[in-house]
Amino acid sequence: MEKLIKKFINRETILYGIFGVATSVLNVVMFHGLVLVGMEYKLANLLTLITVKLAAYICNKNFVFKSKCANFIELLKEFARFVFWRGATMILDYVGLILLVEIVHMPKLYGKIIVTVAVIVINYFTGKKHVFKNKNQDYKS
Repeated sequence: MEKLIKKFINRETILYGIFGVATSVLNVVMFHGLVLVGMEYKLANLLTLITVKLAAYICNKNFVFKSKCANFIELLKEFARFVFWRGATMILDYVGLILLVEIVHMPKLYGKIIVTVAVIVINYFTGKKHVFKNKNQDYKS
């Protein structure tokens, strides 16, 4: 049991949680602020997602996964993987919010919180497995 706990609760997952909460708060607060000043919620969501994804890349690269790139080409490849995977979850976030607001008739803020939580979990696993590759691990991508 202790081994299982150590596998899921470690420096990496704790830091991911801290930065995940920070970027999630930024996500929800920025979205809500833009909607409050009159911006259409779909545009507010898109601008918020782009901003938050860039902040998440910097935090995850430097603090969570401590990814090191040997050269500029490697950095570009890492960033491209990040853009691909976070782009996929960004689509999920964007479409998910529209579905919750327009189909389920959920309040915008509650819908934003729900899709944000789902995306956090997916982003951790895609970041760990596909984006921030540790040189000591053998990956086939």
